[in-house]
Amino acid sequence: MKIGIVTWFHYINYGTALQAYALQKFLKSNGYSCVLVNYVPQKKAFIEKIMSGNYIKRVASKIESYRFKLLKHDIKEEIDERKALFKDFLNKNIDFTPKIQSNEDLYRLNDIIDCFICGSDQIWNPENLNGVYFLDFADEKKKKISYAPSFGVRSISASKKRKVQKWINRIDKLSVREEEGARILNTITQKNVEVVVDPTLLLSSFDWEKCMINPDIKEKYILCYFLGDKREYWDVARSFANKTKYKVVVIPVRYSSFLKNYDIRISVGPEEFIGLIKNAELVLTDSYHGTIFSILFEKDFYVFKRFNDFRKDSQNSRVYSILKMCNLEERLIGNNFFVNCKHDISIDKYERVFEVLNDKIKDSKSFLLKNLYECEGKKI
Repeated sequence: MKIGIVTWFHYINYGTALQAYALQKFLKSNGYSCVLVNYVPQKKAFIEKIMSGNYIKRVASKIESYRFKLLKHDIKEEIDERKALFKDFLNKNIDFTPKIQSNEDLYRLNDIIDCFICGSDQIWNPENLNGVYFLDFADEKKKKISYAPSFGVRSISASKKRKVQKWINRIDKLSVREEEGARILNTITQKNVEVVVDPTLLLSSFDWEKCMINPDIKEKYILCYFLGDKREYWDVARSFANKTKYKVVVIPVRYSSFLKNYDIRISVGPEEFIGLIKNAELVLTDSYHGTIFSILFEKDFYVFKRFNDFRKDSQNSRVYSILKMCNLEERLIGNNFFVNCKHDISIDKYERVFEVLNDKIKDSKSFLLKNLYECEGKKI
């Protein structure tokens, strides 16, 4: 049986690349022939994005992009190297279909694929709804499974629910990454919906160590990896640096991150990203996958709230979900961190964390393998 995975992989984003790698790696390790569908959606024009909502967010993004262009002249070589490292990682580690260039190419996949899997990452985010990520091109008779896709938000509009409902009812076996996603689906389908772990958790820390590159850093360090841009992040980083006397290393993403007076690591691909987390003394992040890899490597870490909980497009729920699953809610930094923080940096309960997490990982693997066995006409 040949499996085709439909997910995001084309963004220069560590979590996106690593989740795509992890799902294929897990399936291959269980004996399946597996390819990633080489589909890259067309970019929306800026005015089209504005019309689709989140005007302030879109304009802010455009301003950020302009500021970046002014900066890129000085760091172009390092930025290009980061992009090359991502490209090399994907080419080296992932088996792709030929590039999909038309709807006809998508439909032709039915001739070579026996079972389709959509997931993971925020491929179902309501801002970017796309039927391809719900397997709308797959023949009715083809087996279709969703594995850990995320809406990324707590709720979606009624009009978008209707669109999703049409697609979702064609999928044979449903799973999502967060409880919020399951609640959304439970309002539009009678099908059973499982909550499973992100694909990166299907591989062990030992698996990840095999594909990481260790950093050339001899001192103990605090790793900062922020997708957002808040002054509080850097206030906390400075406080911990003063307290521990550790070096501060930054994987920059936002414009302001590149300008900090720390050890700025621009030429970082997915393998280097894993190595930087694995070797850090403390990780400070607002990233979902930054949090996951910190847990996998049993690191001391704190994760910041990146979004306002009262906004409809808040994506905090995915971080809350993994922290709640692991009983690590105290590692969340909200507003008033310096007032409310009453605990030490060290996490001394990873044995208990993995007692719970390993059970969830086991159930998630069982969901996937059981349904694949059924696709083959077997019983687990």
